[in-house]
Amino acid sequence: MKLRQAAKRDPQIPLSAMSDIALLLLIFFVLTTQFLVRRSLQAELPSITPDKEEASEDVTTVVVKPEYMYLDEERIHIEELAPLLAAKLADKTKPEDRAVILDGEAAVRYERMVLAANEIKRAGGIVTIMKVEE
Repeated sequence: MKLRQAAKRDPQIPLSAMSDIALLLLIFFVLTTQFLVRRSLQAELPSITPDKEEASEDVTTVVVKPEYMYLDEERIHIEELAPLLAAKLADKTKPEDRAVILDGEAAVRYERMVLAANEIKRAGGIVTIMKVEE
């Protein structure tokens, strides 16, 4: 007696249920994710003086070059910036007098600009970035 074999059925995976689960997981992770808040430097801007006569003519400038920097017109190294700048700003009490203009060439890496800004802040100065319109 010959036994008849049952026709083999191909296994099927229910894809509609899988797409529902994937969508629910996506919604869950989007709703429960905590996004990072980036912290940035607090900018202390000098106040604007109403009279031009009150504005200080003595402006301190730091120019950053790829291999060295200038404090006003004196060539210095990055390590010398904070002590020399602290000595220059020692007698200045108003925030607008403590403003230091930070300028750099296009070839200067951002790392050097940030190091210079940190040194200015460490010396008690207020960083003012120079932007040249072309």
